Amino acid sequence: MRQAEYLAPRYSVVVANPPYMGSGSMSPALAEFALGEYRRSKSDLFAMFIERCLALGTRGALVGMITMQSWLFIASYETLRRSILESRRVVSLLQLGTAAFDTIGGAVVSTAAFVIENGTGTNRRSIFLDLTAGRDERAKSAAFAKAMRQENAAHRRELPAERFLDLPGAPFAHAIQNFEVFHGPRVSARWRSGGRLKTHHGTRFIRYWWEVSRASERWRPLIKGGDFRPFYGNRDFVVDFSRDAVDFYRSHGGLYPDENRGVVGVCWTKIGRLSFRIKNADEEFDSASPTLLPDSEDDVLSLLAYLNSSEVRALVAVLNPTINTQVANVLELPEPVWSDSEKSALTRLGDQLVKMAKNEWEARETADEFVVCPILGGADGSSMRDATELLIAERTARERLQLKVADEIDAIVGPLLATGLTGPNSSDLVTERPTVAELMTAFMSLAVGCMFGRYSLNEPGLILADQGATLQDYLAKVPSPSFLPDADNVIPIVDGDWFEDDIVERFRQFLRAAFGEEHFEENLRFVTESLGVKSLRDYFVKSFYKDHVQRYKKRPIYWLFSSPNGSFNALIYMHRYTPSTVSTVLNEYLREFQGKLKASLEYAERSNNAKEADRLRKVLVELGEYEHDVLYPLASQNLAIDLDDGVKINYPKFGAALKKIPGLEATE
Repeated sequence: MRQAEYLAPRYSVVVANPPYMGSGSMSPALAEFALGEYRRSKSDLFAMFIERCLALGTRGALVGMITMQSWLFIASYETLRRSILESRRVVSLLQLGTAAFDTIGGAVVSTAAFVIENGTGTNRRSIFLDLTAGRDERAKSAAFAKAMRQENAAHRRELPAERFLDLPGAPFAHAIQNFEVFHGPRVSARWRSGGRLKTHHGTRFIRYWWEVSRASERWRPLIKGGDFRPFYGNRDFVVDFSRDAVDFYRSHGGLYPDENRGVVGVCWTKIGRLSFRIKNADEEFDSASPTLLPDSEDDVLSLLAYLNSSEVRALVAVLNPTINTQVANVLELPEPVWSDSEKSALTRLGDQLVKMAKNEWEARETADEFVVCPILGGADGSSMRDATELLIAERTARERLQLKVADEIDAIVGPLLATGLTGPNSSDLVTERPTVAELMTAFMSLAVGCMFGRYSLNEPGLILADQGATLQDYLAKVPSPSFLPDADNVIPIVDGDWFEDDIVERFRQFLRAAFGEEHFEENLRFVTESLGVKSLRDYFVKSFYKDHVQRYKKRPIYWLFSSPNGSFNALIYMHRYTPSTVSTVLNEYLREFQGKLKASLEYAERSNNAKEADRLRKVLVELGEYEHDVLYPLASQNLAIDLDDGVKINYPKFGAALKKIPGLEATE
C-alpha cells in the first residue's frame, strides 16, 4: 500500500536519470508490459520513463531528465515526439552527444538533457544547445557556460519547438533555420520507391560478377550496397535471373513490379556514409541499395545532382542522424521548384559528374566495365615513371574539375533550401586518390591477367572470361597479339630461377611488350621501388596472391596451387580451368621441379654443402607428401567445376591443393 501511495501523488518537479534497456533485451514480461502500457515509447526503457515522469507531473510541472538522445530523431520514437510537441512545452534541451561524462567513458553513448513543462505554450521559444562538438566533459561544460552568457553563441538556438512538427518524422532538428521549405513539394511528388528484389537465399542466387561466365545470360547486374561512391559505381554483383530463380523469387514475394525493371533511377547504399548514384536501366536492386524511380527520366540527373549537394546531405544527416538511410528519409525531403535554367544547369552538372565517376569506376580492374589499366594510357614510348606521373596529374586535374562542378551545384541548391546547415563539403565527393604503390599493384594484377589471356595489350576490356576459354579463343579475338598468353594455363611461382617461363620471366616479357625495350631496366627499377620490394620475385612469392585475394574480395579468379610450406606454387585462371589442369600442374610443373631439386641436392652433396643439402631434403619431403597425399589423388579425379556455382563452392573442392583462404570454406 505504501508503494502505491508513493506512486499515486503527482509532483510539481520531477527529475530522473532513467535506466536504458532496448526492447530486444527485455524479459518477456517486461516486453509485454511495454507493448500494452507504453506503445509510444516501448523501444527502450528510458523512453518509457520519459512518459512515466511526464505523467507524474501536475499541469505546469517541470520534468528534467537526462537520457539517450536517440528519441530526439529516430523513427521508432516519432509518436512520442509528436505527443510531447503537441501537448507540452520543451523549455530547454542540451544535446550532449558522446563523451559527456569522463567517469563512465561514454565514447559510444550519446545523451541529451532536457526540461519539459507539462502544459502547452503556443509559440513560446525553447532553448537548444548543441554541445556535441565538445570532446570531453570539461569542453562541454565550457561550451554550456558560454551559451548561457552569450545568447548569440553559434551552438545556441531559440525557437518554438512545435516548428519540428513541420519536419518529416518531427525530429528535434534545431539546427535548421528555414522550416518553410518543408511546406512546399517533396521529392515524393515526382518519384516513387522502386521496391526491392529479395532472393531469400543470397549464397544460392548472388555472385560477384567476375565469378561467372561473362557471356552467360543467366546473370544480371545487381546493385547491392557498397562503398561510398557518389554518382556512379558499385556494380560488383550479379543475380540469377534464370526461369527457375525468378519463379522462386516470385513465389516468395521477392520481385518488384515489372514496370520498375529497366528504368533509370537514383540509388544509394542503405547503411554507411551517404552518397547518391545513378541506377542504370540494366541493373536489378535489393534492399541494401534503396532506389527511387522517376515519373520522367528527364528528371534523373537534376535530382541526382540535387541530392548530392552539400546542403541536402547535411539535411539528411540532421533529419536522420543514423547510418541507416531509408527510402522514406529521401522521399520526404523538400524538392524546391526550380526554374528551367536551374534544372538545365543541374542536369548538365550532374551529367558531368556521372561521366567523371564512371571513368573512375572503369579504371578499376574489378569493375565490370573495366577497359584498360590507367598506367597503360601513358605507355606510348614513355617510361613507367613518366606514365605514372602523367596519370596522377590527369587525376588531380579531374579532381579539381569535380570539385568545381560540385561547388556549382551547391551554389544553385544552397539558396533554394537556405536551411543554414553546414555539413559535408563538396571535397568529399572525390573518392579516388590512389598512391603510387596502389597504382603499381593494379598494374601487376593487369600483367597477370594478360599472362592468362583475360586481358590483352592490343584490345580493350575482357578477352577470355567464359568457362573453358582457350588460347584459340584468345587468338580469334586478338589475331596478332604483342604479348601471347600462357599456353597451358599454369604459371609457376617459386623462390628461384627454376623455370624458364615462371611468373617473373613472364612479367619481364610483358613489361617489354607494354613499354618497349628502351626504358626496360629503368621501368623494372621503378616497379620494385613502387612496390617497396627488393625484387620482382619477392613480390610474386610473398605478396601477389594476398593482394589478389583482397582485390577480388575473397573470390579470386586466379587460384594458387601451393604446397604446405609454400615451396611450390603454381597459378591458374579459373575460367580456363579444365579437368586436366591438375594433371598439368602435377606432371609438367611439380614433378619437373622435384627433378631439378634432386639434381641440386646431388650437387650440394658432392660439394659438401651440408646446409644447402639439408634445406633441399626438407623441401623434397614437403613436395613428396604434397604430391602423394594431395595432388596425385586430386589429379586422378579429373575434377570438373561449374562457374555458376561461384568461387565459394568451387575453390574448396580442391582442398589442401590450393592456398587456404580464411572465410571461404563452403560450409560457412
